Amino acid sequence: MLRRTALSLIGSSVLVAATGCAGSGTAKSGQKTFTMSAFPTGNSMDPWKTQLSQYVAAATYDTLTHIDADGTVVPWLATSWDYSDATTLVMELRTDVVFTDGASFDAEAVKSNIEYAKSVTPSNVAAQPYLSYIQSVDVVSKSKVRFNLRAPQPDLPYGFSQQAGWMVSPTALKNPKTLADTPVGSGPYVLDKSGTTTNKTYAFTQNKNYWAAAKWSRFEKLVVQLITDPTASNNAARSGQLDYTIVSAGTEIKGWKIAQGSASAFFGFTIFDTSGKISKPLGDARVRQAMNYAVDRKAILKSVLDGQGVANASTPFGPDSLGYNRNIDSYYTYDVAKAKRLLRQAGYPNGFSVKVLNNPQWDQMAQALAGYLRKVGIDVQLSNHGDDFVQQTNSGKWAMATGLLSVTGLPYSDFTFTMTKSSSMNPLGNSNPKVNALLAKAVSAEGDEQKRLYAQLAEYAAEQAWYVIPALSSQLHAYNPHVVKVVEPARAGAPMLYHLRPVGAE
Repeated sequence: MLRRTALSLIGSSVLVAATGCAGSGTAKSGQKTFTMSAFPTGNSMDPWKTQLSQYVAAATYDTLTHIDADGTVVPWLATSWDYSDATTLVMELRTDVVFTDGASFDAEAVKSNIEYAKSVTPSNVAAQPYLSYIQSVDVVSKSKVRFNLRAPQPDLPYGFSQQAGWMVSPTALKNPKTLADTPVGSGPYVLDKSGTTTNKTYAFTQNKNYWAAAKWSRFEKLVVQLITDPTASNNAARSGQLDYTIVSAGTEIKGWKIAQGSASAFFGFTIFDTSGKISKPLGDARVRQAMNYAVDRKAILKSVLDGQGVANASTPFGPDSLGYNRNIDSYYTYDVAKAKRLLRQAGYPNGFSVKVLNNPQWDQMAQALAGYLRKVGIDVQLSNHGDDFVQQTNSGKWAMATGLLSVTGLPYSDFTFTMTKSSSMNPLGNSNPKVNALLAKAVSAEGDEQKRLYAQLAEYAAEQAWYVIPALSSQLHAYNPHVVKVVEPARAGAPMLYHLRPVGAE
């Protein structure tokens, strides 16, 4: 289930009941209904909460920006932007966009959305890391908005292409309870309630008044069905019920294309308790380093991740990151003797026991890591929590957890969202002065100096070992090339909805 669960935090897809699909690989271009599968990530259609699926939200809501195929941030609802200083972002907005309830998109709508998104509970955990930087929003004019930031965040325009950029009708936000099952956006589709079964199948038809109809060729009907069982979605694809789904390595579907997203899943054990409040041994960096030396990264990359990914030294730093140096990937060689020696030096020659919060969907990775750690005397006790995993993560009661985060190759955000208090996987509020200082220097530096600082930060992060991450893994997605044309974007585990277009359409 790795491929499917990876998208649960990175932006995933779900199974769909097919209407009008022929057998796999046989459908003709111009097919009117596009059917995709997606992994459910919440239970609300409100995009500012823990939503059903990013694809469900993207059907009815636009974002402020988009990302191009090469990972570049490009205009969408926002036409241009500029940082007047390190903590002030000004955006120019489109003036021709209307929500499906007739409300106009303007600066007041942006302000209303951001203020609602920052206050609502349960919040969209994927959006909050970016939103947390926004201290206030000023309406400069109907077509210009100013974001006042509490600290520099150079990647906010990228964040606005993701789940921090949804725009909901400001009128609908006045009665937000209705958004749970009635989306009101300015996006490419509108919900077809007659074809929708709550928490299972979501059907959409074209938004006939879509402002970007000339920019985005769409299917006449979109169907997204939420499913957790990868075998079921593979079978549905083989029988012609699907046009797009997430798959595991080795999957074959006759007539379909299998494509690989970028290595963007930061997947493994997260050490919450780096100060040793809950589990004293974890407060010693030598213990955390020992845990990393105890793991055979190459074996896990091959056996657990099916070779889909790149080696990693437990830092949110990959080949696409500014300042990347291949030497960092081999920082932690597999060395059981060294792991045991470090444990002895730290005062734990016989190891220790630690309870680890685990999501059952990630059990294959958790069991593999636990097995290696047990070989050096660290008794990992996995405690499974499915439906309440997020609540347990935020409870502050756990020293460690199995975790999966997204990295983008934008080092300022990737380090900020994994190794500072802004991280969604940092319930104990860990903070490292050197990490903070290097980030502060890097964000204001330029050219080779900035590159050097990020390289230095990557090495220091590996040394501090807040994580046990064997590799950055990548997502595989499969689709019927006779039905859908897919743009493979950089810096993304899988295509966004706007990267999926009908074959034969301009």
